[in-house]
Amino acid sequence: MVERRAETADWFTPAPLPVAELNDAQRLACLRLIRSENVGPITFRELINHYGGDQAAIDVLAHLSRKIGRGKTVRICAGDKAEAELEATRRHGATSLSAIEPH
Repeated sequence: MVERRAETADWFTPAPLPVAELNDAQRLACLRLIRSENVGPITFRELINHYGGDQAAIDVLAHLSRKIGRGKTVRICAGDKAEAELEATRRHGATSLSAIEPH
């Protein structure tokens, strides 16, 4: 008979996202990351938890996408496209927040 332990329920619970104020460069990197093709919430969370909310996560994603292959492509959202989205947000009087910001 296999004994069930109470901790097993936590094995599949994703690690919480870090909570941090982001500067403009980090906010842009987070937006580029989440807007990249084939990057969903789980991949976003894993990259942010491991590499942080900055350019390092995007650099790693580019490297991993070349290594993975197998028909899955990862097109990283272009910086100018993300910049335009942030600018449109500002023009409308809104503030863009990333999932990892405390607000």
